[in-house]
Amino acid sequence: SSGINAEYGADMSGPDLSSAKRKFLESLSVPNKHQVVAAQYHSYRTHVDKMSSTPTFGAVLLFSDLERWRGVPIILTSGKSQAADKKDIEVEFKSGKRLHINFKPAEITLDNKSLLDHDFTVTGNSYVTLLDNVIKGDKTLLPDLNTVLASWKVWDHVINLKTNLLLYPNHRDMIVSHFGKFLIAGYTENPMEEEHIKFFNKAFMVSDHEEHLYENLVHDLVRVIKATLEKSDKVHIAVSGGSTILGVYKYLVAYSSRNTLEWKKVHVWQVDERCDMRHANSRDLKAFLLDDIPEIPLSNVHFMPVSTAGCGDVAEYKKEFKAANPTGKFNYVILGLGNDGHTASLFPSSKIISENSYFKLVEASTAISPQRMTVTFDLINKSDWVSILVTGTDKKEIIRSIKNGKEYPVNYIKNNQLTWFIDEVLL
Repeated sequence: SSGINAEYGADMSGPDLSSAKRKFLESLSVPNKHQVVAAQYHSYRTHVDKMSSTPTFGAVLLFSDLERWRGVPIILTSGKSQAADKKDIEVEFKSGKRLHINFKPAEITLDNKSLLDHDFTVTGNSYVTLLDNVIKGDKTLLPDLNTVLASWKVWDHVINLKTNLLLYPNHRDMIVSHFGKFLIAGYTENPMEEEHIKFFNKAFMVSDHEEHLYENLVHDLVRVIKATLEKSDKVHIAVSGGSTILGVYKYLVAYSSRNTLEWKKVHVWQVDERCDMRHANSRDLKAFLLDDIPEIPLSNVHFMPVSTAGCGDVAEYKKEFKAANPTGKFNYVILGLGNDGHTASLFPSSKIISENSYFKLVEASTAISPQRMTVTFDLINKSDWVSILVTGTDKKEIIRSIKNGKEYPVNYIKNNQLTWFIDEVLL
């Protein structure tokens, strides 16, 4: 309701209010499995069914396409989280008046004065009886059928994802534990501070000093590596080329020297490659990362094919990708941003990459090695987590243009787990 009031004004009523609610619900994004949690309160199996796998409450993280709410996380909860059978509601108004609603037995009082008729009797479900009483006063307070259907469409997506059941005592603990990164609270693995986490271009953003950005991104990457290896024997990360990524390599090497990580299970892929050995991204990848973390097996490093003759066969690289990674997706992708709005080697002049390809050869509008091999938007968007790292004073204008809504290739990234890491001087 607060979202509707902020978007359309607090004085709306009747059909206009119903229409606004429906529009807001219809603007919400379709969640993926990482945005949904189904839970059951701890004592349910003790008091109801010790073998039950029935969710009693849940939550979903969504985003709205409406301009006012671009990039703002919207968390919806639903269901029953308390172990006790509580049927009392107490509302204290700003005026000091108190409204008390008791469903069992049915009773509604305002400052201890009953609002129910003397001949009122409960005939069926107490919730239905209460709603029936409201209907007698003002029908517009209830959602119309289309609004209800729009609401259920959100939860249908949640139900269809069939996420694993988790045990929590209440909604709050569930949300903090599962969506800790988005709420800040409980996000202890990453040193990102609350004041540095904001929103940019419909996604999360970390803004900080350049050196701190590298450290924050590395901790985010390590978090995903550890979480993925808890349920899989491999983790696949993809790194972009260019100079910005070198700061990440530096901090990743520093982290590796002080901490233990199962590098033998980490597979490293390239986001893009220049078809010119003199300027190949693989040279920096080897010199600044792989040489300093020898625990990563060479067999786990998947260089895009390039030689003195240019880039190799895209089909062969795709075959290598599918053989090493049957899931057909990356667990974490690190991208950069060019001052012309390109990311990976997907430039403004490039044709839109087809949805059925993972990698492609492109002709870039750049003086340095115009022939490139690159991942596609489709593969980026399939990834579990995506980060875009932006540093350098020459990026200030492109950041401003993106904030103002101008379209660039980077806008084709539609990953729900996208985080921008932007140097604070650019904002």
